[in-house]
Parts: sequence; C-alpha cells; structure tokens
Amino acid sequence: MKNTDVDRGYSWVVLIFCGIIYLIIAGGVKSFGVLYTELLEYYEAGAGNTAWISSVCMLLFMGLGPFSNFLGERYTYRLMMAIGSVLILIGYTASAFVPRMDILYLTYGVVAGTGYGLIFAPCTTIISFYFKKRRSLANGLMVSFSGFGSLFFPYMYRFLIDKYGLHGALLIIGAVFFHTCAASLFLRQPPQLLKKKQTTEEEIALATPQKIEVPEKTPSGCFNESKTRIFKLDLFYNPKYTILFCAIFFQTANFAGNLVALPGHIQSLGFGKQTIALSVSLLGGSEIVARAFLGWFADLNIITRTHLFMVCTFVSTIIAFCIPHLPYKEAVLCYAVLMGTFSGSFWSLMGVLMVDCIGLDNFSPAFGLLSMASAFAILIGQPITGWLKDATGSWNMSFRFSGLLSALSFLFCLTGPMIERCWCCHQNTGTIIIEDTIQEKSKWKS
Repeated sequence: MKNTDVDRGYSWVVLIFCGIIYLIIAGGVKSFGVLYTELLEYYEAGAGNTAWISSVCMLLFMGLGPFSNFLGERYTYRLMMAIGSVLILIGYTASAFVPRMDILYLTYGVVAGTGYGLIFAPCTTIISFYFKKRRSLANGLMVSFSGFGSLFFPYMYRFLIDKYGLHGALLIIGAVFFHTCAASLFLRQPPQLLKKKQTTEEEIALATPQKIEVPEKTPSGCFNESKTRIFKLDLFYNPKYTILFCAIFFQTANFAGNLVALPGHIQSLGFGKQTIALSVSLLGGSEIVARAFLGWFADLNIITRTHLFMVCTFVSTIIAFCIPHLPYKEAVLCYAVLMGTFSGSFWSLMGVLMVDCIGLDNFSPAFGLLSMASAFAILIGQPITGWLKDATGSWNMSFRFSGLLSALSFLFCLTGPMIERCWCCHQNTGTIIIEDTIQEKSKWKS
C-alpha cells in the first residue's frame, strides 16, 4: 500500500471493516440492557450487583486501550483484534454454562471484556491514520455503525432468549461476535507506523556494520521504555488535552449509566420487555444518523468541534433531569432517541478532538489513556446508577446523577479557556521566577 492512500483507496476498505467490527462489539455491548433484565430475574442478585458484570466488562473493554494500542503498534493492530475475537468467543461460550452469577464476573466480565479491550482501541485508533481531510466524517461513519448494532442486536437477543433460553442465547451470541476475527484480517497496519518501525530497524542495521556501539537494552530498560510509551503522562502538561480528558470522562459516565437506567426504568414502569428492546433499538437508530451527521458537520468547520461537544453535553443534562417527571411510554421512547442523538453521538468527536490537541505522533498513547479513563468512568457510573435505584426504590435519582455528570462535562469545556489562561500564566510566572533567581545568583557571584 502506498503512503498516499489517505482519504482514498484502501482507506475506505479499512473504514468499512472497522465499521463492521465496531457494529458488532459496540452494538452488542450497548444492548446489554436486554441481557441485564434477564440476569436480574434469573439470578436475583440485585440491580447494583448485576450491573457490576457489565462494569467489569466495560472496564476492560476501554481500560486496556493503552496496552492494546502499544501492542498494536508493535505487533500490528490486526493481530490484536484477531486475538481479542478468540477471547470473546471463549468468554461467551463459558458464560453459557455458568450456574452462579458471581462466575459471570470472570467469564463475561474478565475473559470477554479482555477480548473487547484488545479490539476497541485499535479499531478506533487506526481510522485517524487513514484519513486527514475527512477524519471527522470517517470517525463519525465508523462509530455510527454501532447504531446498526444497537438497532439489530436487541431484537436478536430477545428472539434468542425466548427461543433458546438465556444460556443458549449466550452460546449463539458468542459465535456471532466471532465474526470480528474475519473482519480484522482485512485491515493493514497504518503506513506511518510501518515507516516508523522500518526507520528504527534501518538505523540499527546501519549502525552494526560500522561497529558503532549500540546501547544494549536491559530488561528493565525495555520495561521503562514500554511504560513511558503506554502511560505517556507528560501529555497532561497540555491543558487542552487535560480539559477534554476530564470532560469526556464525565460524559462517558453519563452515557454508560443511561444504558442501565433506561431499561431498568422501563421495566419498573411496567411497559414490558418488548418496549425495552424497542427503546434500545431507537437509541441505536438515532445514533446511526446523529454520529454520521456530526462527523460530516464537524469537517465543515462552521462550528468548532469543542462547541459541538458542548451542545451534546448540554442537551444530555437537560433531558436527564426531565425524564423522571415524565413516566409515560412515549416519553421514555423519546428519551431513548434524544439520548442516542446527543448523549451517544459525542463518540464520533473523541478521536478528532484528541488529534486536534496532540497530533498523530502521540495519538495512539493519548487515545489509550482516554480509553482507560473512560473505562473507570463506566466502572463507577453503572454500579452507582444501580445502587441509587436500590437505595431509593426508583430510577429517578439515577437519572439525576447522570444529568449531573453531563453538566460537569459541559462546565469543563465552558471554563476551558479560563483554565488554559491560568495554566499558561502559572507556567510563565514560574519561568520568570527561575530566570530572576539565576540573575540574582549571577549578581551575587560577580
């Protein structure tokens, strides 16, 4: 593949198959609400404890981002996704034979979650290397594929559970998810990463014949080098990255909490299981349109991407505080549409916002850190959402908690310019103090 294949050629092939992979893994995970209500009835372990199954899975789904991206750079993203597909198959197959819910933390949460984690970050990262002018559109189209998954999987889950039972459905779902392995084989390593690896190998090869001493890397040296690349913490010296990092953290927690609260709220109102499946499907269908549109609109540069993100968080806040006061079937279905349109569409902006902040050279570790933080947001958000329901007896406080998280995300972006100015002033003040100290020492010595 030529290095000029950016925004054209094989780039679109990569986009299509990344979209298929994203459709399966993201669409399937977001449809956990259908499984969630079945697990609640089957194991009777409480809303908060049952939500932990999804939280452990989602923690690894996004938390392994720094590791999977690092391994993807070294051994190719395609290999990591293929290994992840095998682990998902093993996790779902094992979950079909589980007699107690606590074992699901291992089979569904850890094993399948690790498989998801090896797929998600590389699948999301690789697109930004293949597109430049249409980067927002490409990211929007790819993440919108998860909407097709959310539209299709709830009904597939419902059909399989009704026909084969919970455990039989898990067996078939695992086989369906294994198709990500076939799709990953069509991906190619980004030319920038291949060139970077080739340059390093050539430098070593040129140094050896000339008998130039090349520092031998000890195991501890290799470990420190890998650790620095995986956890590139100096990125937080960039105020824009830090602000967006915090804003996306809270918005991810909002979105994840809603995935549990909405199905549970519909069940508590007595609207039936078909309404739950319909709401999840409406959420996915609205994401298809909203994410693709948001990516296309962001590339027009009419409004900054940060402002688009702020619109999403603001609307997410308003609807989350309104839904507890509207206990009607039409209202919860409308909430599902608005949630997919605003609370869920920000995913199409995550990659391009990161590239805008730190560029492509550090994009892989930057997105990996963001993915890990988002995993902890989900780990915190979903169980708290369930525990608030257990403590209060209704899902109203859970929705208010989600609205608060989205409000915090909006405030971080709103106060971002002021934080940047204070940040820069503090750094400049520190530089002046150091320079004055050096001058004073020089005067004293003279």
